[in-house]
Amino acid sequence: MIRKTGWWMAATVIVAGFACPPGAALAQDSKWQAAHDAGWKAYKEGRLDEAEKQLRAAEKEAETFGANDPRLATTLDHLAWVLCGEGKAEVAEPLAKRALAIREKALGTEHPDVAKSLHTLACLYDMQGKPEEAKRFYERCLALDEKTKGPGDPAVAASLDNLATVDHVLGKNAEAEAAYKRALAIREKAPNANPIDLAPTLYNLGVLYLDQGRFPEAEPLLKRALSIREKALGADHPDVATSLEAIGWWYAKQGKVAEAEPLLKRALSTFENALGPDHPHVARCCAKLAHACCAQGKNAEAESCCKQALATYERAPGADPLGFAKALEEYATVLRNTNRVAEAEKLEARAKANREKHGQSGAVKQ
Repeated sequence: MIRKTGWWMAATVIVAGFACPPGAALAQDSKWQAAHDAGWKAYKEGRLDEAEKQLRAAEKEAETFGANDPRLATTLDHLAWVLCGEGKAEVAEPLAKRALAIREKALGTEHPDVAKSLHTLACLYDMQGKPEEAKRFYERCLALDEKTKGPGDPAVAASLDNLATVDHVLGKNAEAEAAYKRALAIREKAPNANPIDLAPTLYNLGVLYLDQGRFPEAEPLLKRALSIREKALGADHPDVATSLEAIGWWYAKQGKVAEAEPLLKRALSTFENALGPDHPHVARCCAKLAHACCAQGKNAEAESCCKQALATYERAPGADPLGFAKALEEYATVLRNTNRVAEAEKLEARAKANREKHGQSGAVKQ
């Protein structure tokens, strides 16, 4: 995924303020813990189907603890992340809202766990192409993290990273760059820092530079992020595919489309194997591969990629509306190259309407 950065990847379940229940209730708690931990482990390993299965079982157990139990909130929050990873942000949103309401009622509005729910909701809005809503929740999350954990805490770095991602989408590049750099400094100074925690910030800052055409600055960041991810996660992880896709796009934006094509194909294959053919990441990568093929005069292959991208987006409406607009525009380019101007104009009109509907007239976040 979004590939969003976040402290939730390393989160441990802490049921603050609640004692373990005795007897049969203790057994129930153990059943919930086992299912939850198995589901969260599967999520971190990219096994999303298994993650959803286990967390659904954990949700059923957690419901028995009461409507406002923090264990239920934890389960709902993590289940929302799994659904988000499957491209089901709209399905995940009500779960995340319920988790936030539980935590605020049970723990108070300034408890650190409330920041987790704020963060989850922000990411969900981000994935649905609602950057203004996402920014509002990221700002609340950052303020709470700074207040409860201190300005140098890794959670603050994660909040800065995600806020910067939204600023990037909104065209606030100076603010985004400053936040990314602050996040990176926090991560690099953290005691016992894990290299994998650096990868999302390196990647995000690299993509910011890439979108600005600052190619020499983007290259080392993107390649360092890829190296870290390959070593920590293995070649078949979707985060590795995300880095491959970015480096492929780095080549493509400089007109080096022959070098871009194999990287994008490898990324696409990894996404399909790890996430399934209907995931928005597959569609996004297909659109970029179409661009690389079209630029080489491989119009038939480019058109096939465009059709796959659009079909995938249409099977998951709302999952990535701005990515859908970009795919429409790539297909329009292919049609113009093959003298089908009337068809191209229809797709361009659809793309324009889609961008206007979701409040962005510029480039889609890659």
